[in-house]
Amino acid sequence: MQRCDAVVLATRPLGEADLLVVLFTAEHGKVRAAAKAARKSRRRFAGGLGGGALGSAELSPRGAALWRLDGFVPRLDHAALGRDLTKFAHVAYLCELTDVLVDVHHPEPELFAALASALADEIASGPDATLLRRYELALLHVLGHLPALGQCCVCGGAVAADDVPFDAGRGGALCPAHAGVAPRIAGAVLTAAQELLTGAPCAGSAGPMQSWSADLRRSLRDLTSAQLRPLLHRPLRSIAFFAQIAAAAEVDGGR
Repeated sequence: MQRCDAVVLATRPLGEADLLVVLFTAEHGKVRAAAKAARKSRRRFAGGLGGGALGSAELSPRGAALWRLDGFVPRLDHAALGRDLTKFAHVAYLCELTDVLVDVHHPEPELFAALASALADEIASGPDATLLRRYELALLHVLGHLPALGQCCVCGGAVAADDVPFDAGRGGALCPAHAGVAPRIAGAVLTAAQELLTGAPCAGSAGPMQSWSADLRRSLRDLTSAQLRPLLHRPLRSIAFFAQIAAAAEVDGGR
């Protein structure tokens, strides 16, 4: 049996009392494990096994077969998720995106650290969509699908400060010599994406993240969504949940 840091990405019923648990771990990457009597045991799984739970897992590896989860001790209090639907949706999205795009048994310690940080920030403060954008960029980087943001994807040369030619199909930002008829993107969007990815202070684009304009936030969302969409083999349920929350907010606002 091994103890390791882990995030619960998803759970599914397995028989009458067991659970199939999908975990993302620092040491082993994504693993699928059977948690015996998890739907009844309050001792080994006292904090529950809800999606987004970050803690210490006791795992018994079994090669390519289904592993065994013998215990899980959460490090964060997830009670706040039940009181904030938007925060709950953010956490669900982070977990589902990871589950869909990360391969089994492929350790990605950098990505695990990014996910753990995003979940901790969402639960402690949030909900903040810039946390989602930061994780999406980290995920694209680890998977090798991050477009060039600060230099030409063809020659590595300098790109314009604003109104940057950008072609995701060719690899991202383009210098004037290779721009052709590529569509343009605001330089502030690419700068903000770089700052989110590196964790640098957000002084060059629109000040601190909390003061970014709605247009900049939407443009960042559109940028990352355009890169992630071709990688997804199915629609994400968590995105549909976002739409339901937005629709409910409109109804409540009209009363």
